[in-house]
Amino acid sequence: MPDVDVVFVPEAMEGGPALRQGWVDVELGVLGALDPEIRTRRLRQLTLVGVARGDHPLFSGRIDARRFAAVDHIGISRLGKRLGPVDSALADRGLRRRTPVVVPSHTSAMILARNSDLVALTVADWLPDTVAAMGLRTFPIPLGLAPLDLGMAWHPRNSADPAHRWFRDHLAAAVAPPTGTTGTGRQVPAL
Repeated sequence: MPDVDVVFVPEAMEGGPALRQGWVDVELGVLGALDPEIRTRRLRQLTLVGVARGDHPLFSGRIDARRFAAVDHIGISRLGKRLGPVDSALADRGLRRRTPVVVPSHTSAMILARNSDLVALTVADWLPDTVAAMGLRTFPIPLGLAPLDLGMAWHPRNSADPAHRWFRDHLAAAVAPPTGTTGTGRQVPAL
């Protein structure tokens, strides 16, 4: 569409105030606490997996919670948070991981993981050709983590705007699960 610019802004711009002030037109991601007037649309569920270089010692045996916690990790947080749901799930099992590095994105975590003994997290089925080309392997996280809900949010003043609706629909189509899958990469059984 002519005259459409897509600019990704830092997480500090997320949420109701940025949407209310018009600094952000659409928020896309795992949505946190939003102001009550903000409209949302759930797009898909994402399953997290571990990722490490293909010859990482972790792959020499069965990856259980204890072995997963024993390796050093790369944290992913645009706000520099060091603890999250993985740490809570490990604590429930009496385990703790060491996270010596925190980076702002899954991509930067994968770049760091490919040349180190650090383990990162990424989204299942996200850029599988890139993961393979980087010499990385993914593995299920042995903690029974719930999938993440990916959604979008916008201010209600934009709800009826045809151009905004067009953009939201195209954004939703771009991140929607491939036809015939559940959004977690699993095939939907035919009825």
